[in-house]
Order: sequence, then C-alpha cells, then structure tokens
Amino acid sequence: MEKISTPQFEELENIKTKDLISNGGILLDIEGRDISLKTAKDGHTILVPQPSDNPEDPVNWSQTKKHLILLTIAWGVLCADFTSAAPIPCIFLQGAEWQTKPNRVNYANNLNVLMMGIGGLLWIPMISFWGRAPVLFWACICGTLLTIGATLAPNFEVYYAMRATMGLFLTAPQTISIAYVKDIFFFHEHARKIGLWACLYISSPYLGPLLGNFIVGGTGRWEDVLWMCVGVCGLQLVMIILFLDEPYYNRTIPTEGQPARGSRLLRITGVWQVGNHSGYFYTLSGAFGRLAATITKPALLLLLLGYFLTFMWSIGINVTTSILFATPQAFGGYGFGPTSVGYLYFTPIVAVIIGEIFGHFFNDYLAHRYIHKHKGVFEPEVRLKMIYLSTFFMVPGLILLGFALARHMHYGIIIVGWGSFTVGVMLASVAVTTYAIDSYPMAPGEVSGFINFMRVIGGFTVGYYQQPWGAAVGYDASFGTQAAICAVSLVPIAILHRYGKHLRFKGKEIK
Repeated sequence: MEKISTPQFEELENIKTKDLISNGGILLDIEGRDISLKTAKDGHTILVPQPSDNPEDPVNWSQTKKHLILLTIAWGVLCADFTSAAPIPCIFLQGAEWQTKPNRVNYANNLNVLMMGIGGLLWIPMISFWGRAPVLFWACICGTLLTIGATLAPNFEVYYAMRATMGLFLTAPQTISIAYVKDIFFFHEHARKIGLWACLYISSPYLGPLLGNFIVGGTGRWEDVLWMCVGVCGLQLVMIILFLDEPYYNRTIPTEGQPARGSRLLRITGVWQVGNHSGYFYTLSGAFGRLAATITKPALLLLLLGYFLTFMWSIGINVTTSILFATPQAFGGYGFGPTSVGYLYFTPIVAVIIGEIFGHFFNDYLAHRYIHKHKGVFEPEVRLKMIYLSTFFMVPGLILLGFALARHMHYGIIIVGWGSFTVGVMLASVAVTTYAIDSYPMAPGEVSGFINFMRVIGGFTVGYYQQPWGAAVGYDASFGTQAAICAVSLVPIAILHRYGKHLRFKGKEIK
C-alpha cells in the first residue's frame, strides 16, 4: 500500500483506525489517493473506525438493527424529559388535593430535574465497568416502577420522593445513548444520527406539557397524566427487550480473541458482561478515572460554558410562557385554558423539526466542504460554525419574545419568537454534541454526561428566578439580557474555534 502524500499523514502504512488520526485531524476521504482502506459505498469516504471482519462487530451490524437501536435510545432520551415536564400542568390539581400551594408542589418537578443532572454523571462510569445495555435495562425498570409509585402516591411527601428518584434513573439514556451512536455508527454518520436523536431529545420537554395540558383539560385528573408517563416508560422497556444489544466492542483485542457473544438477552441483563469482565471492560476505579480526566479538558470546558449560557433560557421560556398563558387576563396573563396552552406547545416541537431538517443537510455540507478543501482531512472545529449560525436564531427570538410578553402582544408574535429561539437551540445542540464526540471519541459517554449536566443545571436554576426576574424588571428587559448572554456565549466558542486543535490535547489523558 502506498503512503499518503499529505505530510501530516506520511506515517500511515497500515489500516489501523488509530493511524487515521494525526496532528489533530482525521483522514475521512481518499481524495484520489491509492490506499487500501475500507470505504463507504460512495468509494471515497473512509470508514472510521476501520471495521473488523467479525460479523459481531457493532459497526458491521445491519442497518435495520442499527436504526432500531437508534430509535430505542432516542425514545429513552424522550422518556426522561417527557416524564419530567408532563406533570407540570398538574400542580394546581395536586395542590388542591393535598392542600398545599402549587408552587410547593412544583418543588418535586424542580428536584426531578436536578436529579437528572446528577444521575447522568453517576451512570457514566457504570457503562465502562458493566456495559451500555444492562445499565439502560435496569435503570429503565427502576424508573418505570418509580413512575408507578408517583402515580399512586397518597400524599405530597411520597410523590416528592418518587419524583426525585424517577429523575435519577430515567436520565440514564440521555448520556448513555451518545455512546451507542459512537459505537455502532461510523464517524462520518455521527452528525446525522445525532440530529435524529436530538430531535426527540430537544422536543421532549415540550411534548410532555403539550399532552399533559390536553389530559388535564379533558379529564381534570392529574393521575391520568402520570399514567401516560408510565405508558411512555413501559414502551421504552418493551423496545429495549425487543431491539437493544450491547454495542461495546474492545478493539484492542484481535478478532480471534473476542469472547463469544451468546444470547442477546444475557447481554441486555448484564450476565454476559459479568462473565467476560476481566480484560474486556474497565475496572471501577478506571471507569471513574475516565470521568475525572474528561473534565480536565479545557476544550470541553469552553464548549460546556458556551452551551450552558444558551440552553438554560429554553427552560426559562417554558416556565414563563406556561405561567403567563394560564394566568387570568385580570392578573396580566392571557387567560388560556389547559387545552389552549397545550396547543401552544406545538410551537417548539415544530421548530425542533425545522431545525433538524435544516441541520441534517447543512452539517454534512460544512464537513464535506472542509474535507474537500483540506485534501480529505477533517478537524472537529468545523462543527462549531453551526453554533454561530444558531445564535442568529436565538438572539432575535429572545428579544421578540420579551417585547411581546412585556406589551401583551398577540400570541402569534410570541410563537414566532419562541420558534426562532428553539430552532437555534436545536442547531446548537447537535453541533455541541457532535464536536464533543468528534474531539474525544474514546469518551462519548463521559462528554455526553457533562453536556447533559450543564443543560440540566441551567434549567434547574433558571426555574427559580426566571418568573420573579421578569415580573420585577419587565420581560423585555429580562429577555433582552438573556439575548445579550446568548451573544456573549460566542466568546468561549470563538476561542475554541481558533485554538481548539491545540486545546483538545491539553488536560489529563483519557485512558
């Protein structure tokens, strides 16, 4: 096989995957070179990782199996935020039944959000120690049982405890699922698959209240909303049993040394992983060490800061609009009933779909354009260009939304502002997640865990001050400040764009 002529890849003399990564870039296109590398069906896109000849190698699984797994993990991601947000319309009914203030009942929802952030970090070491599939399976079982417990809660104290622990377990797919995407799909497929995954991920906090408001408006029973959540969790469990598999494949072990995979159900329940643990999976200390090493990466810290400063306002909008739309007109609100409020939640859901359709193609366009200009070499920083574009949707959207709320304008104007911001959030979320796993492909679960943590912590904190802030200074001023913060969030992203190639190698090595 010929050596590659590009100077930074002169050392490539075999087809090992690690040799496709050099000097901060990844060779993704042959670009006329005569080299013996496995490529995609187009004949020039290099497959990363280079697949083995083992049919049990997850990247060799059929497209049907891969996409059924993608659907399963995406539904798991939806399940987490859906069950977290769906009971929000229930707080008035629950407050009346338990003779407590609705604001106090809502503390259970706030704690649920916080536990989702904490739980996301706790599960990550377990997927390196025990495997991806069993953690998802058992976390889903526990989360489903706890959701049933919350539905049957006889008082607020029991409900509060159940809601908190629900978040701890149901959040597992939100961080583990990115490890699945990295394990079963090739590098050049990541952006599109993450886009499909993010479509359910970003829309789930809106889909829950949408259906929750419809149910409250139709039946007047908060328990019915929770039973819907039980059904969503139950469907997730059924999909796991039918479609899921263990995607972790230790590529340091040659094909002939790979352990026999045996029964799929044994891999889902974790029995196979226990029997083949030694030498194949990480030790517990090694798994926690990977998590600790990941947060020392300055490139990741800059990325997390930029994402934190933007995503949190999507939760703030959710809080503000849901309250103001339901508040009677005599008290400065819009006086909408639960069903009407539910219809308004179609706004962010449609916006997410628009963002996915646009990003689905534009992300690939940016990557292919860069690869062609740089002789087949790809660098993750090209993903960050999408974040600049997303800001052009988020900043005007927040400003328009603030003015509309402050001046009690027609709800159609609010829909435009809310939709614009959500399109930007969708575009930024895909870019952030894809950049993270492109930069640290050996730690997809770890980087996803920290991204989820920053997203959740932002949403948790803003829930406490968003409404009082707007009431005190005016919604035009509060949302205008949020728009300015979104613009400032480009500073860490710009630093990362300029110096990311060097910053990616700083910090403790992820082993």
